Amino acid sequence: MGQDYRRHGLAWDPAAFAAHWAAGENLLLWLAGEPVGYLRLHHGEDRCYLQDLQVVVGRRGQGLGSRALERAGALAREKGARALRLRVFADSPAIRFYRRHGFVEVMHDPPLVGMECRTPHKEP
Repeated sequence: MGQDYRRHGLAWDPAAFAAHWAAGENLLLWLAGEPVGYLRLHHGEDRCYLQDLQVVVGRRGQGLGSRALERAGALAREKGARALRLRVFADSPAIRFYRRHGFVEVMHDPPLVGMECRTPHKEP
């Protein structure tokens, strides 16, 4: 992740990352007893912020990211969030992944794009 920041001329701050990590809800992604990625969320009043979703390169394309997004949506609904929101680098191939999962662009702040997806709520 640090290399993405450097590529865009942004400073990578490991201490800030550690502080954000400690303040969020963090889930490791496992496959066959092996950690293969992680999901980091921050819960707001009416939105859940997807701070990070990483899957190791050798395990991409196996549905792990899709399952992680499903879990993120479920956690957001449990907390009463109406939407999942994220920011991604505008040149990231992950934008296609998020679009496939219903995210739409709601903000442009180069080099980042903000995206959001409504979390469906079940009727009582």
